[in-house]
Amino acid sequence: MNNSASAMKAFHLLLAIVLVAGCGDPIEQDDATRWTPPSVAPSGPQWTGKIAADKETGAMTAPGFNALIDVEAPGWAQSPDTVVAALLDLNRGFDGPVEIYLLQEDKDSTEPVLTVTLTRLGDDSVTAIRYRITLKRADDGRFRFVSGKRTFRCRPGRGHQDFETKWCS
Repeated sequence: MNNSASAMKAFHLLLAIVLVAGCGDPIEQDDATRWTPPSVAPSGPQWTGKIAADKETGAMTAPGFNALIDVEAPGWAQSPDTVVAALLDLNRGFDGPVEIYLLQEDKDSTEPVLTVTLTRLGDDSVTAIRYRITLKRADDGRFRFVSGKRTFRCRPGRGHQDFETKWCS
């Protein structure tokens, strides 16, 4: 093999390595699993409210969410992942190729902390939104919302590259 062919082969190998290395999603957390909405909507009463997040701190509130669980006792409130899906309205269809990653810390805890990361949002400034949510299991076995925080990661050139509460430009 001549030097030109060797150099071309080395270039193609290097290009393949670079392309494959770029395929990983740096936003996905270690041990997080990709979550997809169920093909059939969860049965029982659904929360029709929306979370509210403070623009400065990212602190979340969910007016009426726990009251719905208290009064209606929906089956979906018995599992942390389905509670978070109801809270963040993840069961709805998305217009684009949104990917959702879910990480639950302390799976056996009565106060689990879940991190939900939404990527591929189709937004020109935000590359991902992350929610960190704390729940608490009540005496009835159902989980309630305790607290949460919303953060953003900006696209390159549009602001910060870490998950922060500051808005992207």
